[in-house]
Amino acid sequence: MKRRDYYLLMLDIRRLRPLVVIVITTVALVPSFDEMITGGLSPLTVLARLAEGLIFIGLLVWAVSGVVLHYARIQVQSHRSGDPESGSHP
Repeated sequence: MKRRDYYLLMLDIRRLRPLVVIVITTVALVPSFDEMITGGLSPLTVLARLAEGLIFIGLLVWAVSGVVLHYARIQVQSHRSGDPESGSHP
């Protein structure tokens, strides 16, 4: 991975993380929204689940993207140093 590619990846990840968190949380809460519409669940409970979901899924997305960026950074550093065991191809 080249340094330019790493920076583009980093920018894309930082730009898309909040959107990914919101989309995954919304999809995970579809059953709760359905229960709220049919009258089986109070809106306050759905709001609490939304807050919990945003926190939990946000932490997961930030952790996974952090690991991806960490390994991409390692690839850039090994490519820059010309390490033959890095497995990088031109």
